[in-house]
Amino acid sequence: MKHAFIMDPIESVKPWKDTTYFLMLACRERGHEVCYLDQQSLSLVHDQLWGNVVWLDVLDNNEKPFTALKKEFIPLGKTDAVWLRTDPPFNRRYFYTTLLLDFLPDHTQIINRPSGVRNWNEKLAALLFPQFTPKTVVTNDVEDIKRFAREQGRVTIKPVDGFGGKGIIFYRPGDDEQGLNLVTHNGSHWVIVQEYLEEAKNGDKRILILNGNPLGAILRMHAEGVELNNLDAGGSAHPVELTEKDLEICESMRQPLIDEGIIFAGIDVIGDKLIEVNVTSPTGLQELSQFTNSGFHHEIIQALE
Repeated sequence: MKHAFIMDPIESVKPWKDTTYFLMLACRERGHEVCYLDQQSLSLVHDQLWGNVVWLDVLDNNEKPFTALKKEFIPLGKTDAVWLRTDPPFNRRYFYTTLLLDFLPDHTQIINRPSGVRNWNEKLAALLFPQFTPKTVVTNDVEDIKRFAREQGRVTIKPVDGFGGKGIIFYRPGDDEQGLNLVTHNGSHWVIVQEYLEEAKNGDKRILILNGNPLGAILRMHAEGVELNNLDAGGSAHPVELTEKDLEICESMRQPLIDEGIIFAGIDVIGDKLIEVNVTSPTGLQELSQFTNSGFHHEIIQALE
């Protein structure tokens, strides 16, 4: 098979933890061809999607993970799988990338289906399963936030297009309102406002899902003196088991994920509450494989084979 990875610059990849690199490594170890490109390397030639790609050898070597083989301008429809693995935010460029990917022929698998990535905002998609989510308000009105906070006592506020823990603040009645104006851009930007979950002090779970079925989970724990559990915010990963509630959440999402063409996803759970559904470039695969001594990166590529 030929795999094309649309991703951030490979110079920024941290091979000891990067999920995209781990998937690329499995491709090469299974005898597949691998190339990469960024979003700006895409071109539509009439009704065919082309890309300036770099074919790679991928090595199990943290010091030199990639060797460039050759550059080529190719129709991406001649590859077998195209991976959309560019990190959020899901901005205008990301949106247009998904529209361009719609022109790929049916025989080329796209992970994940562009329409699914468009339809499932990573913060809002959890509300498709309201029975599992914390009490939530989505608003750009500071007065709405203050009213909800008076009902809940303390709330977590995050931008609707946020990622990696960026822009998240906590608020309780009586706090300085300046943060509310900043996070809503003075009332012009929607935010997710949720009841604060005390269980967050014990970490949050990232559950990885393949074809609607859970592979397993890692527990993300915040660093000393920090509230956020995100790995990008200094958190650390730890082994954890799936609970009956985790499995119930996963089962409720199984068919909707399949229907949307979301082959590989990561959901975030705090306590027994569903917080986010990550469909752009879910991470945590290396940590999960290490904790369970399993080759989940191979399992994912095998599923595509």
